[in-house]
Amino acid sequence: MQSQIHINVELDEEKMPDSIHWSAPDGGVDNPQEAKAILLGLWDGQEKSALRIDLWTKKMMVDEMNDLFLPDIFWNGRYVCACY
Repeated sequence: MQSQIHINVELDEEKMPDSIHWSAPDGGVDNPQEAKAILLGLWDGQEKSALRIDLWTKKMMVDEMNDLFLPDIFWNGRYVCACY
């Protein structure tokens, strides 16, 4: 069984993200949804390396960036502490 998540990024003339839309038909999200940012992390277990793609549009305000990144930092800190 396979499932797909579609991510479309429109770029401006300077190749900066202008808009981000995503959909996940198998998850019940058939119509493209707008997002101001996307954080994508992929782990290659064989190579022991990561690929990270962080994109945000010009519409995303600094306060929204804080709302996006601070919980991620807090959660990662809790996870690391829980491993000890």
